[in-house]
Amino acid sequence: MIGWREITSSVPANTWVGKRFSVFGCFLLIVSLQPSYARISPNWPQSSVQGVEGMITHLPCMVARSHLGDTPNLVLWYKDGARLPFYTLDLREGVEKQEFVDPKLKDRIRTEYTGSHLVLDRALGSDSGRYRCRVDFNNSPTLSAIVTLTIYVVPTRLVILGEDKKQVRGGVLRSLTEGDPLTLYCIATGGRPPPQVSWWKGDQLLSNRSIVVGEDGTRLASEEEGDELFVGMGMEVGIRHVRTMLSIPALSRDYARANISCKAANNNITEPLSTTLYLEVYTQPSSVVISGDGTPLVEGQSARLECVASGAFPTAILSWEKSALDQKTQHLKGTPHNLGEVSTSTLIFGPEASDHGATLTCHAHNPNLPSMGVSTSTTLQVSFVPRVTLRLGYTLASQPVTEGDDVYFECEVVSNPPPHTIKWFKDGSEVHHDLRAGVLVSSNNLVLQMVRRTSVGNYSCSATNKLATVESNSIALHIRYLPVCSDPPQTVTVVEGEDVRLTCRVDANPKDGLRFTWYFNNTLDTVEVERHRVQVKSGYSYLDYTPRSSRDYGVLACWATNTIGTQADPCQFTVVEAGPPESVTDCDLVNHTGGSLEVLCTPGEDGGLPQWFEGRVYSSPSYKLLVMLEESTPRFHVGGLTPGSDYIITITSRNRKGTSHPVEIDAVKLKVAEKRMSDVSSPPVSPLVGVFLGLVGGFILLLGLGITLTVLKLQRCLRQEQAENQAVVIQAEGSPPTNVKTAATTTTSSAKTPTSVPSSTLECLGVREEVGPDVVKSASGEWDVCAISSRTRVVLPQ
Repeated sequence: MIGWREITSSVPANTWVGKRFSVFGCFLLIVSLQPSYARISPNWPQSSVQGVEGMITHLPCMVARSHLGDTPNLVLWYKDGARLPFYTLDLREGVEKQEFVDPKLKDRIRTEYTGSHLVLDRALGSDSGRYRCRVDFNNSPTLSAIVTLTIYVVPTRLVILGEDKKQVRGGVLRSLTEGDPLTLYCIATGGRPPPQVSWWKGDQLLSNRSIVVGEDGTRLASEEEGDELFVGMGMEVGIRHVRTMLSIPALSRDYARANISCKAANNNITEPLSTTLYLEVYTQPSSVVISGDGTPLVEGQSARLECVASGAFPTAILSWEKSALDQKTQHLKGTPHNLGEVSTSTLIFGPEASDHGATLTCHAHNPNLPSMGVSTSTTLQVSFVPRVTLRLGYTLASQPVTEGDDVYFECEVVSNPPPHTIKWFKDGSEVHHDLRAGVLVSSNNLVLQMVRRTSVGNYSCSATNKLATVESNSIALHIRYLPVCSDPPQTVTVVEGEDVRLTCRVDANPKDGLRFTWYFNNTLDTVEVERHRVQVKSGYSYLDYTPRSSRDYGVLACWATNTIGTQADPCQFTVVEAGPPESVTDCDLVNHTGGSLEVLCTPGEDGGLPQWFEGRVYSSPSYKLLVMLEESTPRFHVGGLTPGSDYIITITSRNRKGTSHPVEIDAVKLKVAEKRMSDVSSPPVSPLVGVFLGLVGGFILLLGLGITLTVLKLQRCLRQEQAENQAVVIQAEGSPPTNVKTAATTTTSSAKTPTSVPSSTLECLGVREEVGPDVVKSASGEWDVCAISSRTRVVLPQ
């Protein structure tokens, strides 16, 4: 047996255990040195956790307490069968939480308050191994669990080399032409286990046959046939790396403006390490065509021509040129549309009469190639239609527009004949004159008075003469405005001492450089929140708020300011204190059998905190506590009760702030018959049962004879009254009908239609008005069915 002096002398003074040695530390050392705990039991719960180097990893302690409500006192963690724990957490009641951590892990290890998880910050590859957690409880026996941790070390670097063994930088491979061969190498450095390196074009796998080179420069594995190994391609000896080659015999048009990627991955937790290379493969256009309707243009109609160039990559640049008969050259602007290798330019113009016979030329060229490109021409037969141009007012062209300003547009029209109609459009919908809304339309001008943020959009105009209608260019109107709250006022329930994050989101233009100011207001004062506590992100601000006392509950208001100014109405957050939960409602016995019962209730408000429910079963009327249960939902099942007994059930809601008023279910009696039905087997039959059954049979025979005589007497009375053609009903004191009882047996009229009994029949039957027993004896000493309670209705068959 180890003595106290031997224990203290075995602890070095310069270790973390020795520095913190105390009565508690001595207890830990004695417990940790017991050899029985060093062995791994097959009955211990086991789990596996995977992590990545440099990331946070959680190790769960998968132990389950055997006693409800039991709490842990001590949590210890061991690694790889070590006899001493590297982490200890003391959770005993009345003792402030204490942690004892191996100094080598002190900056990287922490745990949750209850010790259910161990957290490794910035996990290392050396952290891989088998961990054991041990938990000591107040009442339950000590429990242990095993966690197997695997830490992946991801590759640290990807390098792409060209065929000349030089690194490709900038992510772009330039000066490629269609038909040229292409060879590339992708080299991944580091990673355990070695990563899989592959080449991709979108979702298409191009190559994944790799060579693994060890730290000494020797080949460890190869999936390439006939590949020549070379070392020193920008890689250092002493570092393991994996290389994959991509070989394309001839570049096709599919690789023009394409992205190819190299990926390296050795786990399924993190995204693969990836690098992308953009390929510039230059091609000239193969054809240029001008298309139209083939008929001469009519003066005054809109002209629409398209120039289509195909085969160029990158996309060819198209330009229009009009050469008049007087040899004057005019460059025209078309609307470009690019789709893959096809470039389209649409030219819409209103030609003048002087343009008749002019030559229209479309040029297509690749700016990355030195050749002049390809061009085509056509001779125009033109007419004159309106030319329309939209622009902002002269004073607004160089100034930003702010909410509340006046904005006006000018629609310039050159037309012959002059236009008779000018229309305005916003986002494709026509704009009409509306003085109340501040929209003024007059001739060639559109005025927007005191613009609001809803006035933002794309504006255009159109001009119409007797020949055609032409629409102008589109101008996007941008409006600067003050910040406004994106969310409605919020109410937040917080427990005293807990943190809550309040996020203030606003809509503003501009939103760059937003500044936020927070104020706290309660019934006593209003103070500004220190700016170092306020965090500002793009478009929003958040505040981590912790109420420390009742004075910290109130309203937090947030104002945002941009270059226009400060918002008018702040964003508000009402912070209220969490309280005890409300009582349960609508309690019901959903399953009521001979020896068990089940109660189901509807939970009330939780008071802003997680709540649980406590059910208690008492015997009645002694009010002795029999069973106490605790559940996360208000549903309780109680078994092992005595049939035929009364019970009282109380349901109470609880949270960390307190308890609700208990809800009581009174006088629950279990049925004996249901208990008998649940018996599996019947006891053996006694000979006395036969005697008892004989007596019961004789009694039933006599009872039947009495009932027959009574019915005959009633029929005689009825025949006397039927002769007088009177219908009678016995309804004493207006009470609801009940069944007729004779001797201890109740009989109820059924198949036949009921007939009422008149008052004369009552005299015959000897009915009395006073409230008494259902059946009384007649003067002869026999049971008389006519003596019926005044609350009984008699219904006789016809």
